[in-house]
Amino acid sequence: MEAEKAVEKREAGTTEQTQTTVQGKIVEYLWHLQKNGYSTETIKFYDRVLRMISQKANILDGEAVKEALAKMPISETTKCNYAYALQSFYKHIGVEWNPPKYKPQKTLPFIPTEQELDLLIAHTSRNVSAVLQLLKETGARIGEILRLKWTDIDSEHKTVRITPEKGSLPRILPISDLAISMIKRLKPRNDGRIFSTHKNLTTAFYKQRKRLAFKLQNPRLLQISFHTFRHWKGTIEYHKTKDILHVERLLGHKNIQNTLIYVNIEQALFQNTNEEFHVATAKTVEEACRLIEVGFEYVTTMDGVQIFRKRK
Repeated sequence: MEAEKAVEKREAGTTEQTQTTVQGKIVEYLWHLQKNGYSTETIKFYDRVLRMISQKANILDGEAVKEALAKMPISETTKCNYAYALQSFYKHIGVEWNPPKYKPQKTLPFIPTEQELDLLIAHTSRNVSAVLQLLKETGARIGEILRLKWTDIDSEHKTVRITPEKGSLPRILPISDLAISMIKRLKPRNDGRIFSTHKNLTTAFYKQRKRLAFKLQNPRLLQISFHTFRHWKGTIEYHKTKDILHVERLLGHKNIQNTLIYVNIEQALFQNTNEEFHVATAKTVEEACRLIEVGFEYVTTMDGVQIFRKRK
């Protein structure tokens, strides 16, 4: 009995020592990311993945990690993202690891109705509803909205200045009187920012969303995340303008390939919509320019006459 207790004690000590080593390497790695300019949200994601995996397997044992990852009840896309984070971690600590071959699943995002978005905005707390209204009007990322300062809001010109994240481009976007009034109702923070932390807002949003979905018996509301508002805005803006470059600038994309998804979504959602147009023609460059200035878009040229259209 004494011998067995000694073995158990020694094994427990070894496990504790291993965990201490693992945690130390994770902290060192996260500090490495911070020093190299990775975004706060990326660092938080890597931290969550590494700590979660380390609870399921010895993260220094690559084969054990692959086995744990294979058993996790998550999508192929999520496993692919986890494997990418692990590969980056192993590279930093000098451990060779042959990552599993997971392939991201290509799916179109869920696009709710505008009424469903407005229901969430109307039935959440002041902080959350102001965030949701800004997300809806600007199509910005949640991280871009949460880093807003009071000095980024221009009430006179009704604009908001977006500081980009994830390699996007900076932009100044119009906002409504409603959004400005919702922001002005909030209590100023000592750090100059308008909103509280991502964790606090996310927790509040999920609780309020769940309560509203149950009250209205609408499970679709549970599919709406902060990022859903960005997808909705991109889709609606393309539907209104049919101008993919406009959508690219609005969302701050550097690569138009990231924007083209909204063409597919728009076509899928509005394929049965009967659209009516004003039609106009132009025979000269000057006439064509005047039509474009008032919102007409070029369709084709027949018998030397340029044909334009604009939605009624």
